[in-house]
Amino acid sequence: NDAIAAVLRGAGVHVLEGASVVVESGAGGSIGVAGAKGFVGGFLESRLPDFGEQSLRLVYAETGREVDALDASLAAIAGCDVRIALLHYSPIPDTVVGERETIWFALGSDRLAAPIARHVPDLVLHGHAHHGRPAGAIGRTPVLNVARPVVGAPFRVVSVRLPTV
Repeated sequence: NDAIAAVLRGAGVHVLEGASVVVESGAGGSIGVAGAKGFVGGFLESRLPDFGEQSLRLVYAETGREVDALDASLAAIAGCDVRIALLHYSPIPDTVVGERETIWFALGSDRLAAPIARHVPDLVLHGHAHHGRPAGAIGRTPVLNVARPVVGAPFRVVSVRLPTV
């Protein structure tokens, strides 16, 4: 909620819900992180369509807002040396394999893949699919499921290389 986000911001934490942050390295390079929650909607032929009951259309619209937020935050970090997209929900079905297929629609949406394919960040990280697979890709962009049960540890360390100046 907004109160918790305000406390986190006050402590120097960047809350990336539809926003981005650029961190300059001491070596002269920059790392941009684009964040969005993402949302539900499913994948491929089991994707939630934009028709039917109003409540379903609201879910579809919420996913659309998250897609737009991800697109805008990826655009904001376009000039960075390293670009990372950070999501909660999965943008691809590959990293939800292992979960019951009947709940895939609640684990992510392939609509989130469009801005990733358009902006081609260096890495995508997501959680939420606790019994999914650890990795997939959107084109040449690796997508890592970093949900704690998948990683098997409280966190996963990912190394990125900045260009040498």
